[in-house]
Amino acid sequence: MKKVLVMGGTEFVSKSLAKYLISKAYEVDIFTRGKKKLDYSGVKNHLTGNRHSIKDLKDKLSDRKYNYIFDISAYTREDVESLIKIINKEELKRYVFCSSGAVYIPKPNQELISENYPRGTNPHWGEYGLAKAKAEDHLFKLYKEEKFPITIFRPTYIYGEENNLYREVYFFDRVLKGQPIPIPDIKKKVQFIYIWDLVKSFEKGALSKASLGKAYNLTHPEKITWEGLINKIMEVTRKDVNLIKVDKEFRKQFNLVSKDFFPFRNINFILSTERLKEDEIYLPATSLEEGLRRSYLWYLKEDPNQFVHSMTKIDFILDKLE
Repeated sequence: MKKVLVMGGTEFVSKSLAKYLISKAYEVDIFTRGKKKLDYSGVKNHLTGNRHSIKDLKDKLSDRKYNYIFDISAYTREDVESLIKIINKEELKRYVFCSSGAVYIPKPNQELISENYPRGTNPHWGEYGLAKAKAEDHLFKLYKEEKFPITIFRPTYIYGEENNLYREVYFFDRVLKGQPIPIPDIKKKVQFIYIWDLVKSFEKGALSKASLGKAYNLTHPEKITWEGLINKIMEVTRKDVNLIKVDKEFRKQFNLVSKDFFPFRNINFILSTERLKEDEIYLPATSLEEGLRRSYLWYLKEDPNQFVHSMTKIDFILDKLE
């Protein structure tokens, strides 16, 4: 039986990954802070501690051997560096790092970004994207100098059941209440990846010989505008609401940025998936419409209502523009 460690295991991506691997008969340990109880079964060992504490990592992980490690909770070079220093590497076949498409510097047009496109500071993502890029650099260095077995994934926007970010649920909330939705008026194009596609790609990447030492963009190939996204949500919910387009001049007049009223960054976010195809890693296949339909069914069943967000100017904008 393949032994797996998932760093995380109680939030959206890490939890979904752990559940998926358990369903595939892996022996799965998870490492979390221990602040949330598990609401699913099958975990072999729930290890608790602070991943920023070398002592906690040594106490809980140094004597254990794993075939695969999926690092979902790392955000910085220090995060990956401290973990890799203490883990037992004797039986390790792959370390999979969940990075982000935010590592790329901005591209001025709507062309797809390949994995070879320059990474670095992206003002739209700030320290988050830069820190992920630095973590990647450390992993590439370890692979080059020590043949440490890495595979890196760079997802676009992840969505689906149990998303802990107030994104698709925000739209479901407003549509069901018949509330208008303010959106940026600029026709940016973005891509999404459904959570259960993402975890399949993670597993296939970990098992693939071709993926050793490589980074992959990870997304469904479908490109869509914000207006197109909301239209799909209205199709899925079978309810219509007004879209209020917030133009650049209005935003400038009142010193607004998109995060004041919209749950996504208003930038082009489209990535090439040719490398996934070439290396025969699982290519996300769930259409945005189908993924949103499944997410909506989960939403209706679970009625999630605890989210932190920065969209504090929605009512102000609607009061001015409706």
